[in-house]
Amino acid sequence: MQTLKYFGVVLTAGLVGAGVALLLAPASGEETRRRLTRSLDDEKRRMLKKINHEKADMIKRGRRAMEEVTEFVSDELEAAQKKIAKVVPL
Repeated sequence: MQTLKYFGVVLTAGLVGAGVALLLAPASGEETRRRLTRSLDDEKRRMLKKINHEKADMIKRGRRAMEEVTEFVSDELEAAQKKIAKVVPL
């Protein structure tokens, strides 16, 4: 969640910077729009890349956690079965 907050701050800062650049730029309207579009497209690509990286990392950590839980439950079940086998003869 902290990472998503960071992305929001970066995106907001980028948009504010783009707005300031529009106000201070001595270029024509067409050139300014072209630059702004290019800048926003670049920022979009960077953000998507970061989000996809974070998503892949979260999936990887989730899978590891599932494997650990599965192993723990399996070990506990096996231990319980051994205890039961000692108490209840088959």
